Amino acid sequence: MSPSDEPEGNPAPVSSIMTRVIRTITPETPVRDLIILGSEEGCGDLPVTTPEGIFLGVVTPLDLIGSILPSIGVRSGGSHRCITCHLKKEGATAREIMSRGHITIHQDDSVINAMKQMERNRHGDLIVTDDAGRVTGRIEICHIIRHLRLVGEL
Repeated sequence: MSPSDEPEGNPAPVSSIMTRVIRTITPETPVRDLIILGSEEGCGDLPVTTPEGIFLGVVTPLDLIGSILPSIGVRSGGSHRCITCHLKKEGATAREIMSRGHITIHQDDSVINAMKQMERNRHGDLIVTDDAGRVTGRIEICHIIRHLRLVGEL
């Protein structure tokens, strides 16, 4: 259903406007690989999943920065004094730096509920999951604004 076909009073499901998540990472993904991914694919959140695709958390750009430069005070959990030292550390993985409390929403939930959840939690994006908790996509506030404009609500 296109946004213009949306019946009045029956809000569109999140799945109709979300971006499909193409890449996820495992908890064992080395931080060095995360830095490469972030520099090649942009600075978005990287969903962390089990091999079956079940959502566990995300690695945000701030998680990466905080793990590389703990002295700047961004969720610093590491004790490395230099970027080169950190990158050479064999054991640094996504599991060690990921944010576990990232907000999710079910793919069949409404766009309106997604917007309310973003506002309530002061967070501009949500990870979208299916009935089994597998990551299916991401919805961002810009998707919602575009949708509302297209259906004539803005």
